[in-house]
Amino acid sequence: MELLNLDIQLMATLWENTYRAAIKDQNGNYVASVRIIVNVPLSPDRLPPNAPKADPQLFVLVEDAVMESEDIIQFETLLSVHIREKFKNEIDQIYFFYPSPEDVLNKTVDVQEVQH
Repeated sequence: MELLNLDIQLMATLWENTYRAAIKDQNGNYVASVRIIVNVPLSPDRLPPNAPKADPQLFVLVEDAVMESEDIIQFETLLSVHIREKFKNEIDQIYFFYPSPEDVLNKTVDVQEVQH
């Protein structure tokens, strides 16, 4: 799959500072579902005077994707540009997280037989 552009549908969730995004490629084909968590530092007046400076950051949890491992860098590059645009370029740090292959490969599927 060659990723040239991404179309992102951003949706609010029931959690504060947490969003879901459905991502499609330039041809309208499904690429991934992600959860975006915005981490905003506490207000300086709520911190001790010697507290270190903390910058806002975004966590992107890739919950489901249909791409090959060789597409990950291009996916993250394109998605980072779109996310920064949507959040008005105020957040420099974006961290991507993916399901562990160990978790996915060892998942037990409970199949129930349906009798007719």
